[in-house]
Amino acid sequence: MPIKIAKKALETIKPYVRSEWALPDKVTVSVWADKYRRLDTKTSAEPGQWSTARTPYLKGIMDAFTDPFVDEITVMSASQVGKTEAMLNMLGYIIDQDPGPTLMVLPRADDAKSISYNRIKPMIEGSAILERYIPQNSDDITKLEYHFDRMVLYFAGSNSPADLASRPIRYLFLDEVDKYPRFSGREADPIKLAQERQKTFWNKKTVKVSTPTTREGYIFREYEKSDQERFYVPCPHCGKMQVLIFGQIKWPKEEASAERIKNERLAWYECVHCNKRIEDSQKPRMMQSGEWIADKKEPNKNRGFWISSLYSPWLSFSDIAAEFLKSKDYIELLMNFVNSWLAEVWEENIGKTKPEELLTLVLPNPRGIVPDGARVLTAGVDVQKDHFYLSIRGWGLHQESWLILATRVEEWDDVIEILFKTYYPSETAGVEPFGVRLTCIDTGYRTDEVYEVARLWRDIARPIKGQSYISGVPFRVSSIDKYPATGQTIPGGLLLWHIDTSYFKDKISRLVKNTKLDSPGGWHLHKDPSDEYLKQFCGEHKIIIRDKKTGRAREEWRTVSVHAQSHFFDTECYSIAAAEMIRVFAMQEDGRRIYPKQDTESLQHGITKNWLPRRPNWIKR
Repeated sequence: MPIKIAKKALETIKPYVRSEWALPDKVTVSVWADKYRRLDTKTSAEPGQWSTARTPYLKGIMDAFTDPFVDEITVMSASQVGKTEAMLNMLGYIIDQDPGPTLMVLPRADDAKSISYNRIKPMIEGSAILERYIPQNSDDITKLEYHFDRMVLYFAGSNSPADLASRPIRYLFLDEVDKYPRFSGREADPIKLAQERQKTFWNKKTVKVSTPTTREGYIFREYEKSDQERFYVPCPHCGKMQVLIFGQIKWPKEEASAERIKNERLAWYECVHCNKRIEDSQKPRMMQSGEWIADKKEPNKNRGFWISSLYSPWLSFSDIAAEFLKSKDYIELLMNFVNSWLAEVWEENIGKTKPEELLTLVLPNPRGIVPDGARVLTAGVDVQKDHFYLSIRGWGLHQESWLILATRVEEWDDVIEILFKTYYPSETAGVEPFGVRLTCIDTGYRTDEVYEVARLWRDIARPIKGQSYISGVPFRVSSIDKYPATGQTIPGGLLLWHIDTSYFKDKISRLVKNTKLDSPGGWHLHKDPSDEYLKQFCGEHKIIIRDKKTGRAREEWRTVSVHAQSHFFDTECYSIAAAEMIRVFAMQEDGRRIYPKQDTESLQHGITKNWLPRRPNWIKR
């Protein structure tokens, strides 16, 4: 039986029915903000209608919020690039388009009250479409709670556990998470406490925003879990896409005064591809053509965005260069520059190689030619999901070595051809060409394929697994092939070599630092190493990690930045591991080629019982 409603009553309730049951507009956050968001004069340097075109890099961040596949957004950024405004646009979209209980967490309760009163309230009152949701009863709006007609917005400080552990929420905004306290004892981590409140919502969204601090900071760890997106922009000269990095900002070295560089706009950006000069006036058009590209290609519900001050429309390249010059001699200021301007983590660096240092190791030996003095070749392969990095190094007496080849290839056939089927000519007349004696292949990716290649070429290829600090030995061995019924090792089966990457990276670092052209020994490069090799070889540095509770320190090799790659450094690490496996460093004056036997039983325990037979032209100890 149909329900009859009086016409007068229908007119009364119609606006509420329309409000409660109307479907949200099919718009993204950026489209919504461009249409409805207004910046107020109290908090904005550019008040008036919001325009995403002013900061194009924020579009991808904001629109990720309306992607139904995404349930977490992580933004690791410099300060003053608009990240908080992007978060407020998401909040305005929620209130108008897709309401649900929402919690915004700031480092302290006072911060929560401040953003509530000084940022959120003016935003709502300044937007005609948001203002209509303000309740008539003024008691429904406090500094820590907004009771709209369709949803509730809570504010809390991360230092107030009680405010984080009650009431269910669908949306969670976490601002400046690296400034949150870390609770101990009975209380859980404040972020975990807040996320527990989202359990009942299948369509929850979490937004985490912060400038970074250290690698142990929350935002860096969350960015590592995400798809790790960076904003690529085209060079106005060559058109090639690139991420803007501080190392490409240049200025006249004779004009090293920070004030002069800033006031006279003396700095510029140098394209990493064509090396041409890019001026500040060209940056806006570059930004408009930019795009977010993920380092991790597989689907990920946590989209992570990294952005530095180099993209800011409010800062020139000269502003950034001047800030660096003012900060570089003071540790506290430099730390702030690295965190708040470059959006990089701060680390105590105790071991780092620079590309210009490597250039001093270059000799006139051509690529692919074995120099006089090299007596054996080893190689290392870093396996990626769809390509490979490899390097070949020649070894002689007194731990002296020469880079023979370093390249990237796309297929296993290329790896096999270069390492196992090719012989490399010597620069010395009458000396037979050299084949690679031993190759270490990383098993981090495509593990089964690596095992298969190692079985096919087992005399000159070994699968390896890198790890830090194996107790007392540079490598140890475990069995891969075992009987299914008993789990016992199959005699003669394939072995997996666990190598101490810290040990070998330390050794490479010492060899590089101690290389002198006028003395025996040393680490050498052929005459034309690629820029990519130089950059990746310097892609890691050794840092000190300090435990905040105990004060104890440990040393670790880490990439120099969140987007640095170090594949060729890894291949050199694997190559020197191969050299140590065949005892290259014990080579004597009469040693030429090396063909060691493998003592499986002793290698299972990370040691070797017997040295090679003492025959002419073999290694002696």
